[in-house]
Amino acid sequence: MFRFMLAWLLTASVATAAVDDDRDAPYRSSLMVATVLEKIRQDYVDPDEVNYDKLTYAALEGMVASLDPYCEFLDPRRYEEMRHDTEGEFGGLGIYIGVQNRTLIINMPIEGGPAFRAGVMPGDWIVKINGQSTKGLSVSAAIRLLRGKTGESITLVLFRPAGNETKEVTLTREIISVPTVRGTRLLTVDDEDLNKIGYARVTQFGDKTLDEFSQAMKALSDKGMKALVLDLRNNPGGLLEVAVQVAGKFTPAGTLIVTTEGRAGAGKAAAYQARGREHWLDLPLVVLINRHSASGAEIVAGSLKDLRRAILIGETTYGKGSVQTVQPLDLNVNPPVALRLTTARYYTPSHNPINKVGIVPNIEMPVNPDQERGILRKQNWYLLDADEQQKLTSVRDEQLDRAVAVLRGILLFNSRRGMLHAATPGVWN
Repeated sequence: MFRFMLAWLLTASVATAAVDDDRDAPYRSSLMVATVLEKIRQDYVDPDEVNYDKLTYAALEGMVASLDPYCEFLDPRRYEEMRHDTEGEFGGLGIYIGVQNRTLIINMPIEGGPAFRAGVMPGDWIVKINGQSTKGLSVSAAIRLLRGKTGESITLVLFRPAGNETKEVTLTREIISVPTVRGTRLLTVDDEDLNKIGYARVTQFGDKTLDEFSQAMKALSDKGMKALVLDLRNNPGGLLEVAVQVAGKFTPAGTLIVTTEGRAGAGKAAAYQARGREHWLDLPLVVLINRHSASGAEIVAGSLKDLRRAILIGETTYGKGSVQTVQPLDLNVNPPVALRLTTARYYTPSHNPINKVGIVPNIEMPVNPDQERGILRKQNWYLLDADEQQKLTSVRDEQLDRAVAVLRGILLFNSRRGMLHAATPGVWN
């Protein structure tokens, strides 16, 4: 069968050689791949390592990985893992990983997971996995090494560029439960009940996020919340539609939140608008962002900034403004395989690009790596022992402090404007 395919490709290539290079290129490329595949099958020294599926998957992984860091060929195992990732519970170490400049890095440790408890931080490089170098390793290959049976241990060698330090950590795989809305509480309450400032942190946008966020907002509203700090720092993104709906909670139904533009087909232009019945249109809002806020977090922050619906405080975001679609491949293979492919790019309501640019805050407030580690640990103080909690009492979250100060000013202004309006009807109409 395979030799027949080679003969067909060769015949097709010869038959079309006289037409033009563009039309001939698909046949020539297919023939090259097929020839190399068959040559490896025939001549490689270890025949047990060169079955057709294994070689084909490896070739496809390399091909797709050459496009950009977010594209991925999903073999049967990775495809099944991907389908579980957004459902809120999976087995592993509790880290999101990616590739930057051909280096395997940790985008974000999941709070409360094994990696987080061991002190792993965003931006750490993964140098080795169980003694195996990660140089040239694809994301999908790394995930296969990192995941395994619950209860088994795995050793990572990490390099932290911020401190120029290398350390080895041993982690135990476990079922990772991922609540996506955390820390919901009132930050301030004064005697006059005017300055009740709420706080909610969204750690990613998954299947359960919208319900969790609605519950958090209801709880804060029931306590008399007058303004909100929405914390999207270290949020790596997630599901596009969920991010759109969260942003839409603060704008009228029908408001444009984000557009996507790409080639015809899967990447065709699309516009996403606010919808639903529950909206907080007049709630003063500050959004916290940092350099690890990406994708869906940038959609929320960018839209609310463009629409002048929120004040952004923190750092310019990551700049991951591309759309990946997962496309199952109809190849009559079981278990199935799929392709995660970049098919479009995001644009804010004012048609500003996000990809490789990021969202610039209204108030720039960078933090150094030590402050960042302290803030991340303090956000999760309930996971720490008494000694660690005591050490964190002196850690200040200056970005959050600034957000509270800004909202206090807005609430004070609104209060005085309301009193003036009541005294002199028509002045503010």
